[in-house]
Amino acid sequence: MVNRRTFLTAAGTGAAVTLAGCSGGGGGGGTVRIGGVYLLSGLAEALGAGSAAAAEVAVDAINEEGGINGNDVEIEIRDHGDNPQQQMRSLVQEFGADALIGLTSSGVTLNSGPTIEQLGVPFTLTDIGTPYITEPDTDTYGDYYESDDGLAAGLPNLFRTNSNTSHMTYGIASFIQENHAGDGTLSIANMGPDYAYGQQCWDYVQAYLDGLGVDYEVAASEFPELGATNMTPQINSVLDSDPDLLFTSFWAGDTVTFVNQASEQGLFEEVDDVFDTIGADATNFEALGDTMPEGVHFSGWYWPGAYGTEADQRFIELYQETYQDDSEVLAYPTFTGGSTWAAIQIYKDAMEAVGGTNPDDVVSQMEGYTYEDDPRGSVTLDADTHQATASCVIGESSFDADVPYDGVGQANTQTYTLDRDTALDLLDGSGLPPGL
Repeated sequence: MVNRRTFLTAAGTGAAVTLAGCSGGGGGGGTVRIGGVYLLSGLAEALGAGSAAAAEVAVDAINEEGGINGNDVEIEIRDHGDNPQQQMRSLVQEFGADALIGLTSSGVTLNSGPTIEQLGVPFTLTDIGTPYITEPDTDTYGDYYESDDGLAAGLPNLFRTNSNTSHMTYGIASFIQENHAGDGTLSIANMGPDYAYGQQCWDYVQAYLDGLGVDYEVAASEFPELGATNMTPQINSVLDSDPDLLFTSFWAGDTVTFVNQASEQGLFEEVDDVFDTIGADATNFEALGDTMPEGVHFSGWYWPGAYGTEADQRFIELYQETYQDDSEVLAYPTFTGGSTWAAIQIYKDAMEAVGGTNPDDVVSQMEGYTYEDDPRGSVTLDADTHQATASCVIGESSFDADVPYDGVGQANTQTYTLDRDTALDLLDGSGLPPGL
């Protein structure tokens, strides 16, 4: 683990670091530059590509309306690669990024914290689950960068526009309480990827089930490795435990693998319901086609059309117009679309409010800022945690949903909101931070 203070001290003794935006490039003196770092290859390629696509649509829309403070906006998106921290440095020091967006991996995000803080420009997360990265209460939870068991890693220049794992698991726990609890002890099994995200999701959903007073027992808990090609041993273990419900935390390619193999094993017929934290994504459902069963409840940070807002309809239309003839990008926003659009638009609003791109001014403006035209409805960046008050969505898979591909969409969508005080109350005794 890199010690934050050691990192900053070492950085201070090296070569001079140029921080783009210090002269206020968005105040009329030139192009405003936004850099992005996402996984654009491997398991999460589709997820990162969806975020990049939404960011480009947002930038195009801003430029069509005159840019930021009369300046054009340029965006450059890069793959995490083997050295994501170097990509961040290059975007700021060489490309001249006034602000950054990303990332696709919670582990990369946490390990990049010292680099993000040292670079100084505002950095907005659009795709990251871990609650730790927006938890500022180091007195209660310990400093992630100073202690091996610290869980608070909030950074002064880092924000997040997507819901986090704490929020997503609360939504699922609430759905279970509302729709499945009350008829005796529920038997719940777990399956998730064998790394920090999967473990955190299972810890948090149990904590929220406990906090909500749901009577349940754990039937089984299985963690196939991230990117596993064969999940049948774990699926068979779950089937042998005969649960009422199955909670999963698969995403991207793992969602496709799990659903395909679980369908072959008949799992969806043997349990009352299956939940997933961030599996509700159009690219997953398109890839699954008719393999995806109806009636299961997958959640996500965003689903097109679930919010009934004019802002969402505008975003969907712009996205479809941009990619309708693109053979590589599905002309339908992914589950990171809403949070990515919001990140770019919030930068625009903040830079116009302060009349430039000075990082300290932009960060200060973003703290506590309410963005009214978010596709998901009005959201506020909490002044202390920098976490957006964005809702999460749970939907029921259905072939009757209106989607521009062969496969299921989301019907009967429900949105869930969660505030810090409520989360603290429900998580009491778990030792888990809300990050809200």
